[in-house]
Amino acid sequence: MKADLGELDLLRELATRLGAAPHGGRTALVDKAARTLCCSRQEVYRRLKDVGFDSGRKKRADRGSSMVTKEVAMQAAALVQGARRKTGKKTMPLTETLEILRENGRGSVDAETGEVRLPDSAATLSRAMRRHGCHPAMLQQGKPHTHMQSLHPNHVWQVDASMCVIFYLPKQGLQIMPEGVFYKNKPLNIERVSQERVWRYVVTDHYSGTLYVRYVQTAGETSENLAETFLQAIQKREQNDPMHGVPNNLMMDLGSANTSHLFLNLLKNLGVTPLVHTPGNSRAKGQVEQAQQLVETQFEGRLSFMRIETVEQLQAAADRWRCHYNAWAVHSRTKQTRNALWLTITEDQLRIAPSMELCRELVTTRPVDATVRADMSITHSVKGFGRKTYDLRYLAGLVPGMKVSVVVNPYKAPAVDVAVKDERGDETIWTVEPVQMTEAGFRADAAVWGQEHKALPDTVADKRTKEIEAAGVVAGRKTGVAPYGLDIEADITAAPAPAYIPRRGRDLGLDASRREIPPLSHVEAAKQLKARLGQEWTAERYAWLVQRYPDGVPAEQVDDIATRLAAPETPVGAVLKLVAGGTAC
Repeated sequence: MKADLGELDLLRELATRLGAAPHGGRTALVDKAARTLCCSRQEVYRRLKDVGFDSGRKKRADRGSSMVTKEVAMQAAALVQGARRKTGKKTMPLTETLEILRENGRGSVDAETGEVRLPDSAATLSRAMRRHGCHPAMLQQGKPHTHMQSLHPNHVWQVDASMCVIFYLPKQGLQIMPEGVFYKNKPLNIERVSQERVWRYVVTDHYSGTLYVRYVQTAGETSENLAETFLQAIQKREQNDPMHGVPNNLMMDLGSANTSHLFLNLLKNLGVTPLVHTPGNSRAKGQVEQAQQLVETQFEGRLSFMRIETVEQLQAAADRWRCHYNAWAVHSRTKQTRNALWLTITEDQLRIAPSMELCRELVTTRPVDATVRADMSITHSVKGFGRKTYDLRYLAGLVPGMKVSVVVNPYKAPAVDVAVKDERGDETIWTVEPVQMTEAGFRADAAVWGQEHKALPDTVADKRTKEIEAAGVVAGRKTGVAPYGLDIEADITAAPAPAYIPRRGRDLGLDASRREIPPLSHVEAAKQLKARLGQEWTAERYAWLVQRYPDGVPAEQVDDIATRLAAPETPVGAVLKLVAGGTAC
């Protein structure tokens, strides 16, 4: 506290008089000054010290020491902090804390008497806690924060959703929630309009402070609403609303909608890095939190004097206010309007968003596996462009039949991003344009018959094959020499098969003489006889064979039949007839 000139003159005069006062005369002078300055005697001495007065009083031998040790101060702080509610309300005063510690025998021990001592005053405990850095007021300050910067427009965006004090009734339109009807002690009133609540999504560009607002009627935060808000924000709009494009980074909290697979997949496909702050540290995205406050106070405060019946009308009014605010409100940090600073973005920094149709597809689009064909190409279908062919001949590490991951490149559609893994497992992403085709359906880069020849570059497999051939593998096959000086039977000679002890068994009891072979069919027998007799085999002899062996020809008699038919005296003109006794003659 700084003293004015009159007080300084009074204090200097008092210091002079105190220096000349006899023993016992200082008290009256200090009391008179205390009444004049309306403060205590201790405060008068403190102010006198500021003007250079030294009472000459001998300092106490125990000056700077305290019966409240750091251990006791920390125990007191633990009690106070543990009893504090989540709302920040302190429910245990230091007076109660002091009594609890005293009854538990906590305190400093007197070296002479062995007595456990604690101060009688809570103020003494409070001062000691401040000295040890654990006073409740100090602990409530939170951690110190650092400053963050973004490098250019669209470098970092922030997004946040907040529940508005607005709800929509189909017959009555938008309504403001009266504080006397909708508050924490009347949860049923809030639950009654939960499906009609209106949520406000705010997106800000950290560099320029430009903001985007979208209202949604929903019961709560959803990944679909967040994704749609983000897609609307990145699209190019009217000329009076310049902020658009895909940011490099997006700061958000750890809400379930923000970290859902759908939204994170959209960010991944658009090449946006999600930045998520730790729970409870809302200061990390303080800009968008402040933007929520701006929208609530500078726009929604007008709604009481406007007739808004639908959410669409609310959004239209918000768009008009937002365009005006971004164009004319001067930012306290930049001393410029938000639009003016955002328009300093360069061509390299502005990533134009794909069409809304393709963006919505990116919400669920995931990389798919494609097989490399024999001509080192793959095919992939992109919505709005159809199925295209992509040439991968110049991508290192690929061979026909290999699997690669493919996903559409949102900024160069119908180009695709192809992910290829090397021998270490590291993934490299290549952007590949579709192959141009002729009117006849041929590849435009294909060789023309009779005019040119085009060979594909060697694949990894081709290179390895040439290396193996260079090692003399082909020549080794002819000469019987293994490549690389290898002993082709090293594994066999290193571990010869052991000699096993024979195992005793039992005779299966089969009699070869009793084994029966099924007879041949007439056709099978005729094939064998024709192969042996050649031109001497005739239709008459086949008829004889069928008549002689009506149930099939015994396999063991084929040789005898062939010998008999080949004999010169064998009749061949007529079919042999049966005589009595069943013997052919």
